[in-house]
Amino acid sequence: MKLICPECRRENEVERIYCHDCGARLDRSALLKEKSKEEPPEETQRRLKSMLNPQGAKMRHQIFVATKIILGAIILAALVQMLRTPDLPPAPAAAVSELPPQINLQLEDAMMAPPGGPGLRYTEAQVNAYLAYKLKSKQKAMSSYLQFERAVAGFEEGFARFTVERSLFGYSIFSAAKLAPRTAQGNLTAEIVGGQIGRLPVHPQIMKFTGFLFSDVAAALDRDRRSLAKLGVELHPQMVVVLPKRAAL
Repeated sequence: MKLICPECRRENEVERIYCHDCGARLDRSALLKEKSKEEPPEETQRRLKSMLNPQGAKMRHQIFVATKIILGAIILAALVQMLRTPDLPPAPAAAVSELPPQINLQLEDAMMAPPGGPGLRYTEAQVNAYLAYKLKSKQKAMSSYLQFERAVAGFEEGFARFTVERSLFGYSIFSAAKLAPRTAQGNLTAEIVGGQIGRLPVHPQIMKFTGFLFSDVAAALDRDRRSLAKLGVELHPQMVVVLPKRAAL
């Protein structure tokens, strides 16, 4: 850094007090400001000591390792929950001589029935027997990437749970959606209020983006869905009641 003479503008060495040419007194305040910007030696030593402190470095390393272990444990636990089999009703027996109820035809008849009728009552076993019968012939079409195994319906008060089982190399993967009946513009719809992958709960907001998990099954049951949209339902533990539209709550 050079000191500029305020009179003749000559550059002088920092050691000078008076100008080399004209002898005017030099302004040394700039030097004091420059020195004040420099880090004091004590502060430099303190900062280096904290950086090179072996105990602090060791603690930071331990915290980093512990964080990785915790995150790994959370991910592993989530994967285990995703691969666990949820509670499902048993699959219908393969050798059943009695045909399941023709729910699709009965729904179409209910659409033409007068209001105030008793409605149609189906147990979980009857609905699942119908699903197995209806989807059996379409199994290959629904197995583009994963082998489709079955679809299972479960009922509780005010809610239905629809679970799809698929398999990969002999290992089953389950995805489920929890649905609540809603009426929109006079038609019955189903709102997703929860879901699971295996036994791992999935937030309803995330479930809204998982329609691809059920799209092939929904396409296979589209005719039944359109019939239900023109009716009403009451959901009870292990039972669903289909009502004429005007009688639906």
